[in-house]
Amino acid sequence: MDIMENSKNINPFNNSVEAGLRILTILNEAFPKSFDLQNLVYLDYLTIHSADIDKTVKSLHPAVPYRSGEIMVRGSIIDKGLNLFVAKNLIEKQYNLNGIEYKATENAMPFLESLEEIYSIELQNRAKWAIDKFSKHTKQELKNIMTPKLSEIDNEFNIEILQ
Repeated sequence: MDIMENSKNINPFNNSVEAGLRILTILNEAFPKSFDLQNLVYLDYLTIHSADIDKTVKSLHPAVPYRSGEIMVRGSIIDKGLNLFVAKNLIEKQYNLNGIEYKATENAMPFLESLEEIYSIELQNRAKWAIDKFSKHTKQELKNIMTPKLSEIDNEFNIEILQ
């Protein structure tokens, strides 16, 4: 398989680099706190779809229909992103009594500070908001907060389709 053929299969959105960068940003905002994969899935969703939970905060990504399903598929993409950024020594994998958790390394902040794109700056702002508001919640608490909101979002789009 040549490089051109392989590059056709790369998705420019929701790939391991993009997901890894979002998670690195979240972990950097929470430093030195660590999180497991499921907590990171919730925090990632909250970071990019902030307005789904708090209408006073603008979402980083557009409000597409059925985005609540992203929670179910996001784990494997985030896992690949985590492994990529662990290999680059920007994220540290920790084994403890809670299982496997991830935290930003000391290299994360200088790396993220070098990114000057508007998206990167807005990502940092949303990640700070998500960490400030939700990082102390358990997985179950996050699930309890998000489940009714995600159902509400799906219902809004179903009603729009019927009109």
